Amino acid sequence: MRSIGKILAALVGAGYLLACCVLAGMAIVAVLGFIYPAMDLFNHIQPVLFFGLLALVIASPVFVRFRVLFALALSIAATGFVASSVIYIPELVTGLVPRATVAQTGQNYRLMTFNVFGRNEQPEAVVDNIAAVDADIVALQEYSPGLRSVIHPLLTERYPHFQYCAGGERAFVGLYAKLPFEPLDADACSSSIMSTDRTARIIVRFQTEDGPAFSLATTHNDWPAPVTRQAEQFATLSEALSRVEPPLILVGDFNSTPWSYALRGFVGAAGLTRHTFNLPTFPTLWYYLRDWRAMVPILPIDHVMTRGAIAIHDLRTGEPSGSDHLPIIVDFSVGDEG
Repeated sequence: MRSIGKILAALVGAGYLLACCVLAGMAIVAVLGFIYPAMDLFNHIQPVLFFGLLALVIASPVFVRFRVLFALALSIAATGFVASSVIYIPELVTGLVPRATVAQTGQNYRLMTFNVFGRNEQPEAVVDNIAAVDADIVALQEYSPGLRSVIHPLLTERYPHFQYCAGGERAFVGLYAKLPFEPLDADACSSSIMSTDRTARIIVRFQTEDGPAFSLATTHNDWPAPVTRQAEQFATLSEALSRVEPPLILVGDFNSTPWSYALRGFVGAAGLTRHTFNLPTFPTLWYYLRDWRAMVPILPIDHVMTRGAIAIHDLRTGEPSGSDHLPIIVDFSVGDEG
């Protein structure tokens, strides 16, 4: 019996060591993601790496009974944890710091950006959610034709100004507003259901009587792999935004976390300021055991960014209402460009 116990302990220790090697390896590769874009993909699962490695470090005395194996497993897990901490902790700390009070620079507006989930089975709940928030502007992603057929007639009662795009799953974006706007960059928003575009964007200019004009853009990027596609999408969006007159607010589902070098590179190249820090929005639903089941979101992939004289006064998540994302609600004001 004693020999069997030793064998089981050795197997558990070996499995534990393997888990340490896998997670630590991914964390080290992620922190070096600036070297090669494919390595950056691991930064999209930083919460899993950070807390997984933390758990391995804490639990190593329980699962590894052999002294040499314990030292090796602990050193590997600790190295990976430090590597993950370099990327994860700055964003975490910034997200925990209370948002500084910003003086209102002009007319105050409320914006709601929401990936409503193309297979949402509760479209009326989405409309009720939007009505409860009472935003001046609503940007929608994964706004599929099925959802649009229900939601659009109900929203136009409250939001007479609108634009929406057709195409592939991530080209379904829409914009509704109480304020009139001028559409820009129309070529990036197909109106044909036969379009093969995988992504789309809406860029508009609001001319208001009560305050300065401002621009707004919304988009839905594809998944970050392959990295060449992600790089092309960010470059195309950056180039399109370079032609847009500030003040500008950009919102949407970027399918990219703030720990990603790709997202940070895009923000810098486009001259934007990101305001969503460690704000998990996905996934609130996950399909397993033949049904969609509720989850606690861990990935911040929906973002709010600005350029120019836009002051963010409040930014928070809302209710999912049948979606696998949480919406983001933003209160902002617009000042004159100097």
